[in-house]
Amino acid sequence: MKTSFLAAALLLTNLSAADIELTETLQLPECHSIGWVRANTQVKGQKNWNGVLDEAKWGTPSPQQAVERSWDWKLSDEQWQQAVKEKGEGKKEDVKFDLWVPEETKVARGVVVMSGHGSGEGLYKHAELRKIARELHLALFKFNGNPMQRGFWPRSLLYERLKTFGDRAGHAELENAPLFLYGHSNGTGFSAIFPAESTRVWGWVSMRPGTTYQVYQPGAAQVPGLVIFGEDDAFFARPSKEENMGVVEAMRRKHHAVWGYAVEPKTGHGPGDKTWPLVFSFLRHTFAMRVPRDADTLKGPVKLNVLVLENGSLGKNWNAAVGGYQTLPSAPFATFTGDKDTASWLLNADYAADWQMFQHDGKITRP
Repeated sequence: MKTSFLAAALLLTNLSAADIELTETLQLPECHSIGWVRANTQVKGQKNWNGVLDEAKWGTPSPQQAVERSWDWKLSDEQWQQAVKEKGEGKKEDVKFDLWVPEETKVARGVVVMSGHGSGEGLYKHAELRKIARELHLALFKFNGNPMQRGFWPRSLLYERLKTFGDRAGHAELENAPLFLYGHSNGTGFSAIFPAESTRVWGWVSMRPGTTYQVYQPGAAQVPGLVIFGEDDAFFARPSKEENMGVVEAMRRKHHAVWGYAVEPKTGHGPGDKTWPLVFSFLRHTFAMRVPRDADTLKGPVKLNVLVLENGSLGKNWNAAVGGYQTLPSAPFATFTGDKDTASWLLNADYAADWQMFQHDGKITRP
C-alpha cells in the first residue's frame, strides 16, 4: 500500500499558527466504491422498495427498472469480503484524506465529514464553515478519490481513518465523535447511504443529488436530512423534477423521515454563495438538537438525542409547475394545515424561518 503523510501547522488565510491540518494519501482498491459494490455483490436481486412513487403520474416501472432504482440494499461486511475474495479487489487508485482542527478545539465535539466530489473541496476550506467549527469545537474531515468519493464500503473504512488521524493529531476523541455528512452530486452515495447503518451521524446533506434514488434509505429516516436541488440542474429534470422531489416525499410518507428538501431557484448543478447559509443553518440546528451538551467524546461514543416528529415544524413543498421563488407556508407540526405526511420536516421555528426565506428570496439575509 502506497502511503504519504504530511502534518503541519499551516499559516493560511483563516488559519492561525496552531491550527492542525493533516493530509494523507492512500492507494485503495476499487472494490471499496459503491459502483463496484452494486456491480459485484448481487444486491440488485434483493426485493425491497419497488421504486414506485406515483403510478398515476409516472406509470408503473418495469420490474428491472424498479430494481435499478433501489439503493436500499442490505450487505454485511462479511458478504462484501466474500465478493472481494471471489471477484478480486480491482485496480488501486489514490484517495486523499484531509483533517483540519482549529486551535481553540482542545476536545472535538463532532466532525463534519465531506466527500470532496464536486463542491466538497471548496466547502472544506470555506471561511464560514471554519468559523462555525471554531465556535462549536468541530473538526473537518474530507476525502477525495474514486474508491470513496461517491460512496464506499465498508463503513469501517471511515472510522479507521478518523482513528488514525485522531491519534496523529493528538485528538483521540475523533474515534468517537458524532458526524455530520456532506455530499454533492454523486457524493450523495456517501452522505445519504452511510447514515442508514450508523448511529454516529447527527445530520446529513445531499447537495444536488446526481441520483436522487440513492436518498431512499429507510434506515436513515430518523437521522435529520436535507436535500437541496437546483431548479435548472439537468439532473433535477431527469426523469422529472416531480419524481426527484417525490423520493424525499416518499420517505416522509412511508417512513416518517425527519427530512426536508429545498429547491434553489434559478441555479444549476453547483451550489453558490447564496446556498451555503441554508447548509450552515441546518448544521447548527441539528448539532444543537442532536448532540447532548454534556457529551464527552473522550469517554466513548456519544448517544445522540432522538428527535420527535411532532415537535418540529413543517413546510409546504416547492411547486415545480410554478417554479422560481415561492412563498411556502410553514408552521409547527400541530398547526400545519397542509399535507403533514409529505411536507418538508423542519427542525424548529428558527430553522423553518431560514428555509422559508431561502425558498422566497433564494438567500438568507437574517443574522
